[in-house]
This record gives sequence, structure tokens and C-alpha cells, in this order.
Amino acid sequence: MLTIYIIIVFAGCMLAASWSDLTSMTIPNWISLVLVAGFFILAPFAWQSWAIFGTHLLVGLICFALGVGMFALGWMGGGDAKLFAATSLWWVWPDLWVYLVYTAIAGGVLAVFLLLGRKYLPVKVLTTDWMHRLFKDEKKMPYGLALAFGALMALPKSDIYQFVAVTM
Repeated sequence: MLTIYIIIVFAGCMLAASWSDLTSMTIPNWISLVLVAGFFILAPFAWQSWAIFGTHLLVGLICFALGVGMFALGWMGGGDAKLFAATSLWWVWPDLWVYLVYTAIAGGVLAVFLLLGRKYLPVKVLTTDWMHRLFKDEKKMPYGLALAFGALMALPKSDIYQFVAVTM
């Protein structure tokens, strides 16, 4: 039952974030808040130890600080930074590295796709506002898609998911 909860809350938030970022270049705050609340609701049922819980908090706080730093430098949007921090709360260190690798790969593919589309895609093909914004705004990239891909790829291998799947 808890695995279904994780999939609904976590995957649902990731899919909502990616769709919102794709179509509007924004990630609503409620998505990050649901991820954080979802983690704290799940934590007592997936309890391993205070040390593991502390590791989750530490990973989340460090990623929050990194996200704020990247936002301050203009490397990442505010919604992306909040989503990164909220998602990272679900990981322990090994999970974070898996998440970062998948996210970086997806971000690279997304960047190449957007660069090619922005250079070669004719304007008449861009029939909706969000498509026009996606391919003609050369300063923005919906990195929420990469964050969501990385999170969804990392989730089944994550410590919290494996613990819940095995013990429940």
C-alpha cells in the first residue's frame, strides 16, 4: 500500500511539475509543498532509524542551499530550485547521485533538443503559445522536465522505495 502512496504522490508531483514547466515555464509552489508533506507523512511508516531520517533531512537542506545558490546566479529558475530541494528530501546520498546523473543526462538531451529546435524549427509550426515560448525564448529552459525524469528514474532504486517495497 505504501508503494502505491509513493508512486501516486511522488510520481504524480513529478509529472505535474514537468507538464507545468513545459507548458508555462513555471512550477507551482503546491507541487514542492506536496512533495515535502508527502515525505513527512510517509517517514513514520517507512522508518529505518533517526540516522537515516537525518540523512534525508541533510540531503534536502544541502540541495535547498544549492538550489538557492543556482537561482541567485541565474542558473536555475525558482520553481526548479524548489522542486530540486523537495525531491532531494526523498533521497539518501547514494540516491542523490543517481538522481543527479539521470537529471544531468536528461538536461543535456533537453538542451540539445531545444538548441536544434530553436535554430531549425520554422515559426509556422509553433501553433500554441507554450510551443512558441519553448522554442523562441532563448533564455529559458524548462529544467523541471529533466528534474522529473531524473527523479522518476531514481525512485525505483532509492533507499526509501526499496525499504517500503521489501518490508510492506
